[in-house]
Amino acid sequence: MRFHLFITLLIYSFIVQSANSKEPDLIISDTYYLMLDDHPDYAKPVLDRSQWQTYNFSGIPLSDENFWVQVDFEIDTPSTQPLGVLVSILGSFDAYWDGEFIASNGVVGQDKNSETPGLIDKIMLLPTHLTQVGTHTLSMRVSAHHNAPTLLHGSFWSLVTDYESLVQIPYRQASRPMVMSGALLLIALYSFLVYFKSFRQPSYPIFSLLCLSILALTFAESWRGLWPYTYDWQIPRLIVVLALSCFISLLLSLFFAWFFHFKGIERIAWISLALLAQFGVIIFMDGYDNRSLYVFLIGVTISGGICLHALIQKQENALLMLGGMLLFIAPISINTYSYMDQYFFVSFAALIGLMLYTLAKTMRSKQQQLLQSQINASRLELELVKRNLQPHFILNTLTAIEEWIEDSPKTAVKFIQALADEFRYMAHMSAQRIIQIKDEIGLCQSHLKVMGYRTNIEFSMVCDIEYNEASIPPGILLTLLENALSHNLYQQGDVVFTLKQSIFAEQSSQQLIFIAPITQKSSDKGINLGIGSQYIEARLTESYADKWDMKSCLNDNNWQVTLTFPLSNVAPKTLDSLEVNQA
Repeated sequence: MRFHLFITLLIYSFIVQSANSKEPDLIISDTYYLMLDDHPDYAKPVLDRSQWQTYNFSGIPLSDENFWVQVDFEIDTPSTQPLGVLVSILGSFDAYWDGEFIASNGVVGQDKNSETPGLIDKIMLLPTHLTQVGTHTLSMRVSAHHNAPTLLHGSFWSLVTDYESLVQIPYRQASRPMVMSGALLLIALYSFLVYFKSFRQPSYPIFSLLCLSILALTFAESWRGLWPYTYDWQIPRLIVVLALSCFISLLLSLFFAWFFHFKGIERIAWISLALLAQFGVIIFMDGYDNRSLYVFLIGVTISGGICLHALIQKQENALLMLGGMLLFIAPISINTYSYMDQYFFVSFAALIGLMLYTLAKTMRSKQQQLLQSQINASRLELELVKRNLQPHFILNTLTAIEEWIEDSPKTAVKFIQALADEFRYMAHMSAQRIIQIKDEIGLCQSHLKVMGYRTNIEFSMVCDIEYNEASIPPGILLTLLENALSHNLYQQGDVVFTLKQSIFAEQSSQQLIFIAPITQKSSDKGINLGIGSQYIEARLTESYADKWDMKSCLNDNNWQVTLTFPLSNVAPKTLDSLEVNQA
């Protein structure tokens, strides 16, 4: 553990105060002296410390027995303000200044039952008559029985400065990360709202969880200054900070993995690398602060690698994100060990702003694409209606009805009923963006019946449907059917079309395979969907964005079109039953 990071942070907090105010003098010492004995005479300054152990302030050995610590402070100039001393140590203590008792931090005891844990950071007012220019000694009788038996080494730091400044340090230092808390909460809620109401893309909930995790880390870091706690809570707090650092590091990698367009195996490879590196740091490194720092650096490095990968693939916003990651981590070159406390929240605020900007930019682009697809779908739908209601179609239909009325009135009535059924289906579905596949099949069956009367050919469509309430944009299958009819010279006899549906419950998607028989003449030229293809693409894009696929192939016997798109508006119980049936 590196508790001196907290003190480094305190020192930096003095530096960043307003230039109009006079900076308080910080009085620190490079070394301290330790005696593994519990003699009361050590409350007074000891001139001969040859029997004492000398340490620097990188840490302090923890013992099962009580011990004494002495620190010398040199006051060079007289102070006009009352002075105070700050002590951070994993233990309870009684403090003496030049042999005079000044304060207790908890209750020093001989064992865990008799000791009352003291605060992790203790600020004490020094007697004014003992703060003259010269050398002064802080003596502390320490017990540390509430630490874990496996914890053999802790950190210890102490400094002297104006008492008022010491009291203000925690609040002044916590102000910067706490300012972010409101913004982080609003951004997290906004991202969740966007995901559930508009854009079902994983990057939005991941971004929201990232903001909430940083908010939690903000409170965990500010806990020490704003809500003082006893030293036995320090290790649990550091464990919480480490766990949040791991989670944030992973979320950072997950965000970039899903923000850019990668194959599933590429995403799995990046995330697996991040988890493996985190596991290595946690297992093979010591110290909570060290591990928190390096776990976080792993997330930044993996995220930078993902951005670089996207840049090589020439994906949009890759260069912008890579530059943001480099700027985000740049302050670590100033001071590695104070980065997490001093620069982390400021840097992360800038990174969050950049990520929010790119998400908003992506959302605006997708909104424009959706609007354009809606416009295209409406325009193409009108073109298809106009094609079906061309004057020659109406004229031929009326002529046929006239002939049937004279020759076969029953046939005329059946034809009119079939035509009415088709128009009834079209009127019912024309205003809907999504319909059930059974309604689309009903429209196709009505259309085939009408075309059968007109051409004197027995048209039929064999359907193998697993779930007839699945959703589909209107007119998709009808468009494929019309193209097959218009591009083939079907003769007398039976013409059978095939439609097969496959449900993939695990992926929550469906696949439709449409098969139409072809004539020799059409196989020479192939089938050109034309406006029909544009209509299908526009309808699928409008409903499913880019989460759909259409493949068309032509062979000697038939024309096959395969459509794959999400299985939407299906209850979880229905998905479970479909999965069971498939098994």
